Amino acid sequence: MKEIGKNDWLINGSGWTEEEVLKGKMCKEPERRPLKTIMVYRMDIKNMRKEPIGILIERRKSERENNAVGMLRLARKKFAKTEEESKRIVIGDYV
Repeated sequence: MKEIGKNDWLINGSGWTEEEVLKGKMCKEPERRPLKTIMVYRMDIKNMRKEPIGILIERRKSERENNAVGMLRLARKKFAKTEEESKRIVIGDYV
């Protein structure tokens, strides 16, 4: 039997070869998809400008017809304190 750590036979004291270790790592890691973020703005009525107030992260795993509507509802719920303020909340494009 070879010594520990020589010529990839024993990896850090285990009985696995390097190929087995790499195969185990490949199988265990789930496929990650990139996060979609959306900028949330408050519309200034006087100047007709958008002021950035925060960012939302989309957590849905699949695309749906009404993703934008759902994100707008979530943004209004999270960032607006009054009903009047919720009417001035708008969302931007996906970042």
